[in-house]
Amino acid sequence: MNTNPLYSDNRGEKWLFSEALALRRNLIISITLAVLGGVLTIIQAKVLASACYLIIIKHSDIRLIFPLAGWVLCIACIRSTLSWFAEMYAAAASSEMKIKVRSRLYRSIISASPLTRRMGTAPLVEAVSQGVDSLDPYISRFLPNLALAAVLPLLCLLFVLPVEWRAGLVLLFSAPFIPLFMILIGKGAEELNRKQWVRLSIMSGHLFDLIRGLPDLKICSAVKREAASVVRVSEEYRISTMSVLRVAFLSAFTLEFFTTVGTAVVAVIIGFRLLNGELELADGLFILIAAPEFYLPLRTLGLSYHSRMQGIAAAEQIAPLLFQENPEIHASGTLPVPAGGLIIAYEKVTFRYPSGRGGIVGADFVLPSGTITALVGESGSGKSTVAWLLLGLASPEAGRVLVNGTDLRDIDTVDWRSRIAWIPQTPFFFCGSIRDNLIIGLTAVDDDSIRSALDSAAALSFVESQPGGLDCLLGDRGAGLSGGELRRLAIARVFLRGADLIILDEPTAGLDRQSELLVCKSLKNLSFGRTVLVISHREETAGFADRLLRFIDGRVQEVSISEEYGNA
Repeated sequence: MNTNPLYSDNRGEKWLFSEALALRRNLIISITLAVLGGVLTIIQAKVLASACYLIIIKHSDIRLIFPLAGWVLCIACIRSTLSWFAEMYAAAASSEMKIKVRSRLYRSIISASPLTRRMGTAPLVEAVSQGVDSLDPYISRFLPNLALAAVLPLLCLLFVLPVEWRAGLVLLFSAPFIPLFMILIGKGAEELNRKQWVRLSIMSGHLFDLIRGLPDLKICSAVKREAASVVRVSEEYRISTMSVLRVAFLSAFTLEFFTTVGTAVVAVIIGFRLLNGELELADGLFILIAAPEFYLPLRTLGLSYHSRMQGIAAAEQIAPLLFQENPEIHASGTLPVPAGGLIIAYEKVTFRYPSGRGGIVGADFVLPSGTITALVGESGSGKSTVAWLLLGLASPEAGRVLVNGTDLRDIDTVDWRSRIAWIPQTPFFFCGSIRDNLIIGLTAVDDDSIRSALDSAAALSFVESQPGGLDCLLGDRGAGLSGGELRRLAIARVFLRGADLIILDEPTAGLDRQSELLVCKSLKNLSFGRTVLVISHREETAGFADRLLRFIDGRVQEVSISEEYGNA
């Protein structure tokens, strides 16, 4: 899927070609070796023609042919060696480019703002893996063949024209038809190839979603139905692939047709010249042997034209990821975070996404210190945008976000993020002990502090009941503990961090009633002296909050205050 329209008008190929220029040393060596091999091919044709002339016309002693045969064998060995080294240098250039592009892709994806990371996981994996690999044929095949097609036919003409200018003119005027029809047919194949890449990305995303949701599909007895869907999508992809191959075979047929016709016309001219005695057999044989070699680089270029289309289709996906613009990234200020409890105020804040969907308009509300404020609303109503603005991942288009009266844009980003904590709907836990997962990013934390944080998060009892206590090993993503237990561990991690602003995304989603009450209790403990913001889809799950803000279509429609908080 082309994520950036700027790369739809050959800019993907321009980027790819510019990347290839950085590898010009290996490519130039590869092309030079291939050209030398082409020159040796012409010399070999000359030696073969001379040997045939001595045997057929001169009836020379067979012993006189041995030196020529030795030369032919020697030239063949040298050509094979040059061809091997040429391919080796081309492969080295391609390998170097793939390493560079893949490394830059990793860095670009990691450093990108979550707001600009629009592609799903599957398309990103497709771009980093198969997409980068698809650049290989463009570098190792198409570009060298393009250079050879521009050089070798001209060198061949330099040898043929002095011997028989009529045959040389046939070669000269028939050659342009091959790249012309290659381009005409290739235009249609290029568009089909782009669509094919889109289908592949969609199919990869579909398969990724199915694998990720396989447990749910089994529970709902929908595995067979989705398996049939995979079969159907795969069959559609096969049919579309065959349509691309049909165009590719048509291109190959056209190339072979013009090559055959050109060689046949040259043979007819040589035949008549020989019959009239106007041409020596050695010269005629040389031209007949050299004619296919004249067309060979053009035919090879035509056959590798598919590599160009494949590389361009991949480049159009990769280039936007490397140069994605992040205009919403929050620019770091220089002021320190104001001292004391954090009072967050949104003053007529507006932020819209480029797609036009989501965002907030004219948001005007306050997040007091020492309270839990819940944001509720349907998906796309603007709740997450409020959090991104607070995390410093975006800046308002209009209005201001104030922290104790200071504009957030004027505050140092690193200092600000050291005072906040973010707990996503699925907190991250790695393979390691409970202790290691709690103190990640912290230094000099003793067990007493850890136990105090666990107790405040209502998590101490279940941690101590685990084999090894704090040294109990967790599996990947916290395997071994329930969702509610992991949520409470994440809250304990916030207690250890000592953050003044805590943002939580659906902290009680998917939990049973008992786990939900324990998480709510730990959140109440967490809110003392801190500003807590909870994002939720349902008002029922935010009943423990002191204040409730309802978002509808990016606007704050209602502010509710709990009786307990109002009486306080």
